[in-house]
Amino acid sequence: MSSVRLFKHSFAGGEIAPEMFGRIEDEKYQSGLALCRNFVVKPQGAVENRAGLKLVRAAKYADRKVRLLPFTYSTTQTVVIEFGHQYCRFHTQGATLLDGSNQPYELATPYQEAELFDVHYVQSADIVTLVHPNHPPMELKRYGAADWRLETIRFKPELDAPQGLTATAHGGGGILFGYVVTAITQDGASESEASAEVEVTNDLYTSGNRNTIRWNPVGGASRYKVYKRQNGLYGYIGQTTATAFDDDNISADMSATPPLYDDVFISGGILSVAVLDGGRGYLEKSGIASATIQSGGQNYPQNGTFRTRAPNPQGGSGDFFSIEDRSGSGAELDVVVRGGKIVRIDRVQAGRDYTAPRLVFRNESQVYQRGDQIGGRTWQPAEVSMRLDGFPDLVVSDATGSGAQLLPVVQNGRITAVRVVKKGSGYTAPSITVQAAVGSGAALGRVAVSGKSFPAAVSYFSQRRVFAGTYSQPQNIWMTKSGTESNMSYSIPTREDDRIAFRVAAREANTIRHIVPLNKLILLTSSAEWRMETVNSEALTPSSVSVAPHSYIGASNVQPVVVNSTLIYCAARGGHVREMAYSWQAGGYVSGDLSLRSPHLFDGFEIADMTYSKAPIPVVWFVSSSGELLGNTYIPEQQIGAWHRHDTHKGKFESCTVVAEGAEDVLYCVVQRKLAGGTQRFIERLESRAFARQEEAFFVDCGLSYSGAAVNEIQGLEHLEGEAVAILADGAVLPETLVRGGKIGLPVKAKTVHIGLPIVSDMQTLPVAAQIDSAFGQGRKKNVNKVLLRVWRSSGIWVGPTADKLTEAKQRRDEPYGQPPALRSGDIEVVIQPTWDDGGQVFVRQTQPLPLTVVGATAEVVLGG
Repeated sequence: MSSVRLFKHSFAGGEIAPEMFGRIEDEKYQSGLALCRNFVVKPQGAVENRAGLKLVRAAKYADRKVRLLPFTYSTTQTVVIEFGHQYCRFHTQGATLLDGSNQPYELATPYQEAELFDVHYVQSADIVTLVHPNHPPMELKRYGAADWRLETIRFKPELDAPQGLTATAHGGGGILFGYVVTAITQDGASESEASAEVEVTNDLYTSGNRNTIRWNPVGGASRYKVYKRQNGLYGYIGQTTATAFDDDNISADMSATPPLYDDVFISGGILSVAVLDGGRGYLEKSGIASATIQSGGQNYPQNGTFRTRAPNPQGGSGDFFSIEDRSGSGAELDVVVRGGKIVRIDRVQAGRDYTAPRLVFRNESQVYQRGDQIGGRTWQPAEVSMRLDGFPDLVVSDATGSGAQLLPVVQNGRITAVRVVKKGSGYTAPSITVQAAVGSGAALGRVAVSGKSFPAAVSYFSQRRVFAGTYSQPQNIWMTKSGTESNMSYSIPTREDDRIAFRVAAREANTIRHIVPLNKLILLTSSAEWRMETVNSEALTPSSVSVAPHSYIGASNVQPVVVNSTLIYCAARGGHVREMAYSWQAGGYVSGDLSLRSPHLFDGFEIADMTYSKAPIPVVWFVSSSGELLGNTYIPEQQIGAWHRHDTHKGKFESCTVVAEGAEDVLYCVVQRKLAGGTQRFIERLESRAFARQEEAFFVDCGLSYSGAAVNEIQGLEHLEGEAVAILADGAVLPETLVRGGKIGLPVKAKTVHIGLPIVSDMQTLPVAAQIDSAFGQGRKKNVNKVLLRVWRSSGIWVGPTADKLTEAKQRRDEPYGQPPALRSGDIEVVIQPTWDDGGQVFVRQTQPLPLTVVGATAEVVLGG
């Protein structure tokens, strides 16, 4: 027999699976571990037992799951949001935000317990956007420390479209003009939908002629834009802060048209209406319902009541009122003139087929124009608008829905179809009735209503908020107008800053689950990964979008994280964790399996939640369906990816998140614990390992701390009733004590005390593989009889060949009586119980609430034949 000394200089490979124990040539084998339980692998190669979890507060409901989300306005303003069944609460710096009555500050939410882990989010400043395919997109807004509001996102314009448009011709002629008007906010960021069109007949090519367009003011509007019809579209002709505008033959800019708004993300919208019976006698155009006087004019030559009439083809004498329109006929009005002004207009006959009627004053040969001399006086025309009626109106009745706008298509007196102008939302059982002054007998039915159509994914990219993945359009993407949060408007022709909407053309119709902005926009679906970029590296516009497949793996619904420039996501099947990063050698993004060397942690389980901690150690944390908390110390540029697993006494991890607090990123967890007092769910916070003195070290779970005058009794432990708790008092480990009546007694008085559930931290080296023979020592019995541990600021160390044969490393040296053993740094030699086996492994355990950092290990191994 011979003996050798083998030095383990690094544990940066983390825990690897037993299936890897034969891969002694693998680089991770040389630095890996067979077990890394409740130890965290440091990037430098050492391992340290994790700090304890301090209790923040019990969740609202003990019997319902809870999810944690981060809120980060800046590195100094962070909050952890506790989302539970139809509520959310807020925690920061290890404490809970309280209201004026000293109760947890709370908001109501629509999210059910079963939906919590499918809520996806993205944050911009003080606003967190929340999406779930069963609910409209929402914004959680922080207005103050204790003023949070949850609001449904409005994708419609901030302002209503102008109403009451009228157009008055000053002059005469037979050219028909059409106008619409929009309202603009003070900052110009939001423009309303276009108003209803108003038409007027005039000849603007004649010098001095003009059309005056008027409208009612819109609340919140700072100014208005006016558009004129040309070739079926409306082009911009000017804007004003007033509610009137004169068009004296202004050329329309057809590159600037009124915005059009998509009906996005609605539920219960009306998609179609069937015509069961077209009826009979309906008008294809409208009659005149009423006339409204804006101004009465001046110097009409006679007072009295005058009925409108058409010009006499045979000619004649005298002045009269007439109604001009390009298509209508049959209407009659009584015009009342007093004091040279029109003071009232009464409808006698509605007529039919009117589109843009206007009242004119004329003789048999001509229409009088503004400024004409009549009876020796300068005449000014009245400004009169006419409301049309008689065209069938479709009325939607429903107990829950609103916002739909339907128009009938009338041909030969029958309703032949229904055009859906606006779908509306919220309809469950809508009925459609036809209201018309002329015509009867139509019947409409079989109303098709859309199901839920809300996005499942959200992000930001290129100054746009991006949504994707609805039930009805699983592969569609919607991007807001550039520089806006919720403006889904577009123009005809298309403008570069218009909203972008498109469908990813793929072989399989799989829902887009995640949108991740890197230098390209990465789209993760349930079966593939896509990248969205622009053609020829142009700016992102509706016409420059290009989408291409990247790989065909698929992602689960767990929201990914980005580490530096690498994307970490969970695979759709198999429960493994994958990384995606750009590779210049491959000329694109390359996806790899981070779980490849540690499948025993993932096979048969699923990842339920994940988060990323940047400092002090870069770790990606995962909550497994096994109830364990998995960590991966991950530095891709150094090719470091080390797995470690974490459990907790009588508990299962259910959710996790990380926020910055001070100089460190702090992990918060939801832990379900089955304790003596019953099953509870707790919000717990991972404490820092950056302690200056031994008595500040916190290495218990679900724990609390006391600091103050020396006491021999600690109260406030009701949540641990009936449990045996670990105690560190002024840096000394005290015997475990049972909590009774919410308190414990101490054998000695102490000023600084940490109490909580004990933590067991284990690490085990891999089977020995050394160049001691041609087989690297394989197939030979081995006995480890001595271990030299190189530690840093450590205490409470047990070492052995297996978990059931451990020897304590005695640490007390020259400390004064009554003082705890000081933390040790350096080499500690432990003679362990001899055991012959095939592996020659070393097992290290920490059971006390004390720190342990193992920098390296030397084993003296005796080799058999």
